[in-house]
Amino acid sequence: MNLRFPVSIGLSVLVTFGLFWVMQALITVSGELKDATRTASIEFVRLKRDTRAREKEREPPKRAKPDAPPPPPDIAMSKARLDPGEGVGGIAPDIDASDVLDGGLGGGGADRDAVPLVRIEPDYPMRAEQRRIEGWVVVQFTISKAGTIKNPIVQSSHPGNIFDRSALQAVRKWKYNPKIEGGVAVEQPGIRVRLDFEL
Repeated sequence: MNLRFPVSIGLSVLVTFGLFWVMQALITVSGELKDATRTASIEFVRLKRDTRAREKEREPPKRAKPDAPPPPPDIAMSKARLDPGEGVGGIAPDIDASDVLDGGLGGGGADRDAVPLVRIEPDYPMRAEQRRIEGWVVVQFTISKAGTIKNPIVQSSHPGNIFDRSALQAVRKWKYNPKIEGGVAVEQPGIRVRLDFEL
């Protein structure tokens, strides 16, 4: 057993020297360098242009004629109008032609009634549209000094409670130039508007 160790060391030294000898034999060059093939060389030469460059003639692209726009879809819309009831503060004032000819309205045009700026059409309720129900709603409200809508309430409607919510939601979004009296914006109560819901 004691001989194994020295024998293995001796064999490993012989194998190592043998490998080094084989590697040395592999890398030694035999023969002369004259026999080596000549490598090809690449020469870069600028070529002369024999003709002038021709400009390409370009035509502007032809624009296709646009097709006619499709017809607008059938959408159920409502129509708003002032209710001609008694005691209603109207949006458009009555103007006498003699006032205009005599020097203007109310001292140089300082006084005026409220003027609508934004009118949002109400959404047609889906259940009413599916059942092909038409109707109307009369809404009463006050135009504030800032031109916004205050206290909208449903005065009457036909058929009842079908279009009320939709009408109130739309009227709350309306905007006006407020009524002017003596150069100052004032509230204008008692405005009544009828919203028609038609398919």
